[in-house]
Amino acid sequence: MWDFFIKYPDPQSAAMSDPKQIQEMIQPLGLSERRSVALVKMSNDYLNKDWKEDPDVLYGIGKYASDAYRIFCLGQWKDVVPKDSALVNYRTFLERMYQEKT
Repeated sequence: MWDFFIKYPDPQSAAMSDPKQIQEMIQPLGLSERRSVALVKMSNDYLNKDWKEDPDVLYGIGKYASDAYRIFCLGQWKDVVPKDSALVNYRTFLERMYQEKT
């Protein structure tokens, strides 16, 4: 992981990289071919798409990442119905805290 961040310290450098170089670096993680291509595509989307209100437009973003972004970064926890148990627990905690204040 640290080797990756040293070689690609920002989205610009990752977006312009050769997926084959990333693939070699992340080989021990498994699925390195798919993951290397995804890292390059997501870096491009991060730089070129308007995603701050809708992270779903980023390549490779699934429900968990989208829900977590909306809960933690946008504060939209009331509008999110997560399936991940940790996010469900956190949303329940926030809901209880909100109800205690009102």
